[in-house]
Amino acid sequence: MAGSAPAIAPAQGASPALIWRDIARLNILCLAQSSAGVDQAVQARLCERARGLAAQGAPVPVRAVALGDPAVLAPDAVTILIHASVEPGARLLALSVRPFRNSAEQTATLFAAAPRAVDLRGGDAATDRALAAALTETLPWRARPAGARPIR
Repeated sequence: MAGSAPAIAPAQGASPALIWRDIARLNILCLAQSSAGVDQAVQARLCERARGLAAQGAPVPVRAVALGDPAVLAPDAVTILIHASVEPGARLLALSVRPFRNSAEQTATLFAAAPRAVDLRGGDAATDRALAAALTETLPWRARPAGARPIR
């Protein structure tokens, strides 16, 4: 492999999960669904916001990918899966974020950021806050240096 992948800086006193070892890129893959099917407009906005937040301070390139993109299966990539559910006319968006890496190693993340419910009456700011919080729990370069968070 030409060159070495950038080191992922863990939170102070912690080691990043194995899923982050030697990655060369980060993909963002979003799916926004409702009972009426895929909501393309919500999906595009969500994915672009997530890409921008994930790129802040990222030691590797970050790009949004579409379902079926072979980049998701690249062994040197981690793909952030963002799954959202919103019903037409509803005021609530359910959101989950988790990392995926196609690897033979034991890199699976069984439990990632806690799912979130976003009150859509709060506008884009409420969605951005929920996404930022989920990405902070997921991405090692966004992790807070305070160490482990209490379980409530």
